[in-house]
Amino acid sequence: MAGATHDRLKKVVDKISGLPTLPAMLASINKLMLNPRTSAKEVAQLISSDPAITSKILRVVNSSFYGFPNRITTISHAIVILGFNTIKSIVLSSTIFDVFQKDSKEARFNRTEFWKHSIGCGCAAKVIAKTLGMSAVEELFIAGLLHDVGKIVIDQFLHDQFQEILDLVHARKILIAQAEEEVLGVTHAEIGSWLFQKWNLSKGLIEAAASHHNPALASENVRQVAIVHLADIVCRALQIGSGGDRKIPALSDYAWKTLGLPVQALDPIVEETQLEMERAVIFLDFTR
Repeated sequence: MAGATHDRLKKVVDKISGLPTLPAMLASINKLMLNPRTSAKEVAQLISSDPAITSKILRVVNSSFYGFPNRITTISHAIVILGFNTIKSIVLSSTIFDVFQKDSKEARFNRTEFWKHSIGCGCAAKVIAKTLGMSAVEELFIAGLLHDVGKIVIDQFLHDQFQEILDLVHARKILIAQAEEEVLGVTHAEIGSWLFQKWNLSKGLIEAAASHHNPALASENVRQVAIVHLADIVCRALQIGSGGDRKIPALSDYAWKTLGLPVQALDPIVEETQLEMERAVIFLDFTR
């Protein structure tokens, strides 16, 4: 991050008090997974010690989102079938909604519609990754789901400035990121990536948050960031939920060239995203 932007970000985040910490379960799983000797049994024991999270994971793995023919009844079985990383992704996605307040005090920013947009971006990112023949589609789903979390941080912890931002968005019909830049000097992208760094999330998730509006700024995870950038545009075009403004950002030439997708791939991506969103309705249950 450039020095001037970093200084502006520091000024903004210094005003934020009481920022939520990473859910304890996720922090514990992160710690376990850093040890190469960790067994599936140890992870299963940790997760099973929390009945609420156990219930959420089993609901997700038995939903149409994964579509397994036989019912999975234990965390151990889920880990064997899906692997550590997918289970960690489910824990992250199903607990993230509990970290922040459920509703905004600002009527113009509907949290349910915001999360719907976020889940839609996760679905579109997953579809694009599959179209490109990538294997780590879970990480892309989470990257899409979490890319806009900085908006909630601004709403919840800098609410007066957030109202100013929405005033600008509605008066001038501009992107929320442009309004954030004018009011705060930084955007939700920088604030979200700062939070994910504090939470020790993966570099891919940090960069997807930081650079989804300008993928050329990404350093290590350029393809992942380009996918989230395109997923955001697909979701806005399909009007899945709301990200806080009514504009569709311009598609980055850099992102399009990075992905190397043929134009004719877009229609199937749009269709599959709509189907994937129907299967992902389970995640909307966790936002309520």
